[in-house]
Formats: sequence, C-alpha cells, structure tokens
Amino acid sequence: MAARSSRSKALPRHGRAQVSVTVRDANGFLHHYGDIDTSVGAVQEAIALLQLHSAEMDAAQRGTLTA
Repeated sequence: MAARSSRSKALPRHGRAQVSVTVRDANGFLHHYGDIDTSVGAVQEAIALLQLHSAEMDAAQRGTLTA
C-alpha cells in the first residue's frame, strides 16, 4: 500500500476536524473514506447516530444485553 502523501500536517482550524473513516463490513472487507474536513459538531452528530443505531444499543433497549 502506498504511503498517503495527501494528508496535511497542519491542524484544522478552530471548530473543524480532519476525519478519516474506515468501515469493516460483515464479509470482513474494509472500506476507507478519505480524509474529510468537517465541523466538530457534524462529527459528534454522526457518532451519536452510529451509537444510536448500533446493535448493542438495540439490544440494550430491548433488555437483552447481558453484562
């Protein structure tokens, strides 16, 4: 795999975030979504949605999650 040279070494400006997302599907394949420059609020909302729709959260809401 080639080294990523497009990644900037500069920090994002205030209120922004540099995000890189990698997803593993049910078949074990990795899907990489390149660097995204977005607001911190958008990142927080996206993570909250992912957590809200996670299998663990569904199980916990049904009361079937064991500790």
